[in-house]
Amino acid sequence: MKRIVLLLVSLFVVFLSTGCGPSDVEKRAQQVAQAKDDALKLRQQLAQAKTGSDAENLRQQMMKVLSDASLTLESIYFTDAELKDYVKAASAAEKPAPAPPKKAKAVRHTKAKRKK
Repeated sequence: MKRIVLLLVSLFVVFLSTGCGPSDVEKRAQQVAQAKDDALKLRQQLAQAKTGSDAENLRQQMMKVLSDASLTLESIYFTDAELKDYVKAASAAEKPAPAPPKKAKAVRHTKAKRKK
């Protein structure tokens, strides 16, 4: 009888110890969700970047967050070309726009008055 009770207790302890904490699948799902969330936040910051260097740093951070979780840009429904467009736009925004050329005054041609 003692053996049966001891066996049941040991099985119960083993069962509880394996059930503690999240499983590997749950840990991976949590890692992926966190990486996607972080990447999307960085994407929003990238869209609002004021300088090209800031935009490039944010793009690199986003790529690192995704690669650390073994994800790609497509996992957040984005492409590398779109990221580079944000960097180009921020770079263009920091450069002062050239002054618009001066418009020439319109010359009005009038018809000569006819003599009667």
